[in-house]
Amino acid sequence: MATSFSIARSRCSALPAATLRAEIQSHTGNDAETSSILRSLERFGDDASIRYYEVTPTAGRRTYHAAAASTWTVRAVR
Repeated sequence: MATSFSIARSRCSALPAATLRAEIQSHTGNDAETSSILRSLERFGDDASIRYYEVTPTAGRRTYHAAAASTWTVRAVR
């Protein structure tokens, strides 16, 4: 199973989109899961009160082979 990680809001803002995607992909190993995390980060917007994001996996319920292995929770820490 994947492990939790965190990423600073300032880092998310400063990195080019492709670099941020690659960094998250290195943790998830799955393109669909990475896309989901990036969408979550985008929903938080540019809230300057956020210091970093905690990204935590839980085992996914795979009902078919192509399903995500994990679901990820993204939590903003202020």
